[in-house]
Amino acid sequence: MKFYSKNYFIKKISYVVKQVLGIKTKFLLSRYSRFQSEFDRDYTLNSAIVNFHSRNKLHAYMHHYFYHNCPYYIQKHRKYFRAENRGFGEDALHSMWYLLFREIQPKHCLEIGVYRGQVISLWALIAKENGYNIEISGISPFSSIGDSVSTYMRDIDYYEDVLASFKYFDLSPPNLVKALSTDKEAISYISEQEWDLIYIDGSHDFETALADYQLCHKYLKVGGILILDDASLWTDYIPLPFSFGGHPGPSKVAREYAEKEMRFIGAVGHNNIYKKL
Repeated sequence: MKFYSKNYFIKKISYVVKQVLGIKTKFLLSRYSRFQSEFDRDYTLNSAIVNFHSRNKLHAYMHHYFYHNCPYYIQKHRKYFRAENRGFGEDALHSMWYLLFREIQPKHCLEIGVYRGQVISLWALIAKENGYNIEISGISPFSSIGDSVSTYMRDIDYYEDVLASFKYFDLSPPNLVKALSTDKEAISYISEQEWDLIYIDGSHDFETALADYQLCHKYLKVGGILILDDASLWTDYIPLPFSFGGHPGPSKVAREYAEKEMRFIGAVGHNNIYKKL
């Protein structure tokens, strides 16, 4: 008779639980993605925010928009970055970026925390498809360096990987600064001009996230847009199993600083959108 260790049974049970949860999540995602007449409208971002007051309703609209109203090139871009774990995020966020850029057409745009270039390449693609000029910059270490809540793959040349994605979509290369956002080189680059739009998706540690916010807020144009990623903890947003509420660091920055110093426009999942007053 063959005997199995306690550890063996724990691993087996864990595997079964993961499989069951995976099936449940896929079912919920399928239900969430189905056609729903209440969301079958092509709103501007501002109109969507007005019509869907709760964070969960707005997320549902954006998710539905991705599957039923978005141009094919937006879906193709998301599919490319989902493959081989090229990018994080959610389908609803692609809709958010599409509607935001279609509406305001920002020219000078900056992302802190580029990772593998999903967001900045999406910006470039939207601008290209809609026929307007855009200047895109990204500040990132382009390495596997993480923070207190994140770890990243080590066997990737992140800098070249970003450029390869831009080339794949036939986009002009962005301005990339290889540095931590707190390095002198990065601070100098940010302070050289005023920005129309800044997306902060860098370190999730509170001190660094706050430093990023304060610097970016300073050099954002009046009326400019700032988006904080991973910043919806302690709000009325209830994440579904396939979505995410955020991390404590950026969420604290949103609650204690951005909410008090800027005009809150709306939030799609863990992305919070603000306008400089």
